[in-house]
Amino acid sequence: MDEIKVRNIFAAVSDKSILDSLLGLLDPKSVQFWGTTGTVKYLKSKAFDAQSVVSGFDFDGRVKSLDRAIFARILADRSNKKHLEELRNVIARSPSTLLGTTKQSDKKIASPSVRDGGGGDWAPFDLVIVDLYPIDKNNFPESMDIGGQALIRAAIKNYKNVAVAFDKESFQNLTKELKSNHQSTTLDFRYRQALKATKFITERCITESELFKNHDREKS
Repeated sequence: MDEIKVRNIFAAVSDKSILDSLLGLLDPKSVQFWGTTGTVKYLKSKAFDAQSVVSGFDFDGRVKSLDRAIFARILADRSNKKHLEELRNVIARSPSTLLGTTKQSDKKIASPSVRDGGGGDWAPFDLVIVDLYPIDKNNFPESMDIGGQALIRAAIKNYKNVAVAFDKESFQNLTKELKSNHQSTTLDFRYRQALKATKFITERCITESELFKNHDREKS
């Protein structure tokens, strides 16, 4: 699929203001956000519909976004009927809050065409927005951002189906794309963003490798 309308968005950012340029382009009635608690609170303050996916069982913040249902919605190939059926089943069984406060047993999983923007709570994500926490050299490796990197890597792997934004430059590119393309992303754009994301993650890993090399295990 070349063009994908942005309707379902996952967002988890430490710098909330980075979202403002994007939110100015979106109609609150046409999009649904999912994300971590702080980001969801900010989105709601801007009159957008948003649901938290943090279940609370997060080991002091270590496992905020490492949820199977989240990654299923990022990695599903929307052109593959088997993927979509498996995705519906994953969401239906998920204990996470991707389905809001409704009990799973009481929730009916609809089956409209995802190509037409349907799918409700089980539709794949069209856009993943993540910025990584700054590395604290004095608190390493504890300050490593695990979930954020995993989310970006998942979006890179499935660039044909989902766009990614991860820093100020990529946000600017995203804003331009949605503005010029009627709230849709093209395959070429998603590829270019994914390529930049691979370089971003590579540089991050090199930095972490150097810090880890110098890490004093006796002080851990």
